[in-house]
Amino acid sequence: MRRVVSITVLAVATSLAVGSCTGGGTDTVAGQARAGDGKGYVAGDGTIEQIAPEDRTTTITVRGTTLEGEDVDTASYRGKVVVLNTWGSWCPPCNAEAPDLQKTWTELKPKGVQFLGIDLREGPASGRAFQRKFALTYPSLAWDGGGVLLQLKGKASATPTTLVIDRSGRLAARISGQAQATTLSDMVEQVLGEDAKP
Repeated sequence: MRRVVSITVLAVATSLAVGSCTGGGTDTVAGQARAGDGKGYVAGDGTIEQIAPEDRTTTITVRGTTLEGEDVDTASYRGKVVVLNTWGSWCPPCNAEAPDLQKTWTELKPKGVQFLGIDLREGPASGRAFQRKFALTYPSLAWDGGGVLLQLKGKASATPTTLVIDRSGRLAARISGQAQATTLSDMVEQVLGEDAKP
């Protein structure tokens, strides 16, 4: 049986509310979709999903071109824990979480963790400006019209979404909404402590 632990983290939910991504009955993904408020995106509700190793059935491999024009295929990252983060410079919670993502990447990179951002619905120039603004040093894929989102197999319907992929390329955890450094670091450390599966 698949065992999934879903937790709503109060601090994350509060951050989303303060960041004016929710309000007036639109504090869930479904509520925001119904609201049709024209903000151009659906913000996550702060839900954290962690999947036990024996219950992981979704393998995710992402291929694309970075904002700097380099080809990336996450299949080459097998054996590493990978953090995928969808974002856009136009998204307030994406701006709010960027310093936490960079902090977590800096701390975890020496442990063999790979971060990869996925820039949504904007041109490379806007994405590179966002990277410079927040001094982001991990790569991000450029918007390709939506193909990269299909590769995420429906696991990133909100913006931002952060996915933790285990050493075997399987989805191990997900944050739907703004990620915070401590929460993300703890999730990744848990996956780092596991053995790779064939």
